[in-house]
Amino acid sequence: MLAPETAARPLRILEIGGDTLFQRGAPEQTDFYWCAQRPSREPLRSLGPLRLIQRLVDLRAGRYDLLVVHAPQYAPWHPRSWLSAVRDWGFRAPLGLFALFAWRLLLWFHKTPIAAVDLGDSFGVGRHTFALFEVSRLFFKRELPADHWRVFHRSGHRDFPGARWRRKAAPRRWVRKLRPISYGAHRPMDAWTAPYVEHEKTADVFFAGSIDPNSTVRAAGLEELEQLAREGYVIDIPTGRLPWREFHRRLSGAWLVWSPEGLGWDCSRHYEAPLFGSVPLMNYPTILRHSPLADGEHCFLYRIESGGLSAAARAALADKPRLRLMARAAHAHVQRHHSWRARAEYVTVSVLGRRLDGLRPELEPSAAEGVLQTFEL
Repeated sequence: MLAPETAARPLRILEIGGDTLFQRGAPEQTDFYWCAQRPSREPLRSLGPLRLIQRLVDLRAGRYDLLVVHAPQYAPWHPRSWLSAVRDWGFRAPLGLFALFAWRLLLWFHKTPIAAVDLGDSFGVGRHTFALFEVSRLFFKRELPADHWRVFHRSGHRDFPGARWRRKAAPRRWVRKLRPISYGAHRPMDAWTAPYVEHEKTADVFFAGSIDPNSTVRAAGLEELEQLAREGYVIDIPTGRLPWREFHRRLSGAWLVWSPEGLGWDCSRHYEAPLFGSVPLMNYPTILRHSPLADGEHCFLYRIESGGLSAAARAALADKPRLRLMARAAHAHVQRHHSWRARAEYVTVSVLGRRLDGLRPELEPSAAEGVLQTFEL
């Protein structure tokens, strides 16, 4: 008889929702179905009646090792959900409406482990996700507040969750399931395996993104970048939207890439900058992060009070050799921990204690303890 490690087989994943993670990170192992209020821009399959029945049969038969569910921002019965589906799905609106409601049936009538994933901008969750908290082993949230209880602000509790609500059995069970997950960089796919390249630097700081309407952190920081420009620093801020090739050229040509929080703290720019050989400059996080970029090693963090951004930028730009070393270290860190596949594998290891190839990972003591706690929930 083969030893367990020798007999391991790649995991089979069923992924549903309005985001993609496993479908991109492990496409050959994943069956994905789009279930969202707006149709996908990519040719992804939607969940129709026949596919729903077949997937339920497969789940009951144990043909999947993990069911991954992307938590929707709104409940299926919320007017914003079904009115958007009617408007945006067009003549396929009946299919869109069916998918909005029917995916919830896949949560029941089987014993396949479930992982819930929320990659949205909000730090909170709606009441419609409580069923997901009950049936999932773990709930992975991109914008996970330092105090995890705050995700239930005005959903589990009518206002701020106080001590009495935090003593209840169900919320205590739910909060133990919360885990952070990074947003990662979304393009281009080949950057995740490309070797590090030294780029010629033509700017000190680069930023491309919306200022208004957006985060107040961005509006305040822009004033400090304008002050740096008056001091003689080369600040590259495009006035309009750039083609991707031009965007990546200018991003890689800067020593620092300003990456302030937007609608959420975590964003793809944090990880894009290292992939193209630049060092991200980010305001201090407001969330718990997974495998974070380390301040002074992979990135620079700055305080949002007046003068914090400009002081951090001046100090960083005073040592260009150090910036080159940091860019190389950040590139390796992001490729290792924040690619599509790395994040998907983080989910499977956390939930199942197995990698995507089916083998058990060699974990650090702290990570192993976290996996063991998963099975005690």
